[in-house]
Amino acid sequence: MLARHSACAAQRPQQRLARGSSVVRGVVQQRRVQPTTSPARSSVVSFASRSVVLAAAEAQKISAKDVKALRDATGAGMMDAKKALQECNGSIEEAKDWLKKKGMASADKKQGRVAAEGGIFSYVHLGSKLGVLCEVNCETDFVARGEKFQEVANDIAMQIAASPSVEVVSLEDVSEEMLDRERKIEMEKEDLQGKPDEIKAKIVDGRIGKIAKTLALLEQPFIKDTNMSVSDYVKSATAEIGEKIAVARFTKFELGATIVKEEKKSFAEEIAEVTGKA
Repeated sequence: MLARHSACAAQRPQQRLARGSSVVRGVVQQRRVQPTTSPARSSVVSFASRSVVLAAAEAQKISAKDVKALRDATGAGMMDAKKALQECNGSIEEAKDWLKKKGMASADKKQGRVAAEGGIFSYVHLGSKLGVLCEVNCETDFVARGEKFQEVANDIAMQIAASPSVEVVSLEDVSEEMLDRERKIEMEKEDLQGKPDEIKAKIVDGRIGKIAKTLALLEQPFIKDTNMSVSDYVKSATAEIGEKIAVARFTKFELGATIVKEEKKSFAEEIAEVTGKA
């Protein structure tokens, strides 16, 4: 009897331990299974998060073409150009300003240097009826003799020949006399006749701003790539060569432009002159 009682007493702690282990396991299992949020809510949160991530990734997509265009215009490094476009949501114009503020537009930095070397370059159009002489400067004689600089200078000379309206290098060179001349021409155009002077003046002022750009070489679309201006091309070359490049001045020559020709008489007028019946 005593032995049986001792055996039962020995089994009780083990049973309690076993029951305790079962309870502990049950709690652990319950904690593992019990969700913190409902399945439906979890799916919604997951979908929303994925949408936000995808939208952000889409917004940050920057094309290689835009990066190249920005680098050509500013001379900035590839990673700097890409970061600028990302910061400005892909806007090239805003990215240019961003790079300038950060001091990363190397082409603009080089514009402050002195360019006293270079050369005089010429272009004569087929038929020898139109020719151009232009002075293009760089910083060193070594660069002036280089193939790339020579190519840029010849491109600029050809650009001048292909731009009949161009009279000056930059917008800053457009004089008040030029603007007054163009303003007078615009004021006398038929489509403005009969309009009140105040309205006519506003219309003319708007036109003059556009006309001024046609007079400046650096504002023209570059003949070899019309997606960029001549100014952008010069900045791109500055970044590639590593020295400031500047167009100093140019002169155009057109055959017979300074000769005043007599107006040719008609056949009837010649007959009348001979017979004395004018």
